[in-house]
Amino acid sequence: MGCEKEKAIAVECISSSSIPKRYFTDRTRMNETELRFAEDEYAELGYVSDLRVLIRAIDAAMPKSAIIYIEGDSIVPEVASFLTSHLASEPRDVWPGSSSRRSRAFHVHLTGTNLAELSVLADSYAAPEVCDHVAVYKGDELLLTAYDAGENYVEVSKSLPDETIQHLRAALGAALTERKPPGLLGRLFSRT
Repeated sequence: MGCEKEKAIAVECISSSSIPKRYFTDRTRMNETELRFAEDEYAELGYVSDLRVLIRAIDAAMPKSAIIYIEGDSIVPEVASFLTSHLASEPRDVWPGSSSRRSRAFHVHLTGTNLAELSVLADSYAAPEVCDHVAVYKGDELLLTAYDAGENYVEVSKSLPDETIQHLRAALGAALTERKPPGLLGRLFSRT
């Protein structure tokens, strides 16, 4: 199947979905206006092992004038409803963490109690039921990204002040490690 035909099918699937198009990031285009880090624009913060802690840390450390981008393939209706009721009025395109046509994306302001409420809601669900990918941006600048959020590495903008990065590290606490913890086989083979 040709690329153009695949794009047409993807657009048709999104268009015919029962969910309004504005909740989707269009996966049929990867353009230069989408926010993403260039190789020299970010630093790896470390491996974060808990989505709920990551949400709380973003709430504690990131600028309140920023927007969180939440994307996922399996977001449960309760979380989607909450996110929908708190949508940012002028979202930016963010480089998607998934090419799945089922993936939905929401943009929510960090102001008020939005993330505190999301964090409480997230306590009732497994991480993939809340989101797969998280990004934080302010205007045209990407500040943080976490693919496979809560089970992967977090990248932060090199333009963030040191105090913000230290506050983020402190808020992440024990959920932040330098590298991914070894799986079962790694633990078995590392014993002496």
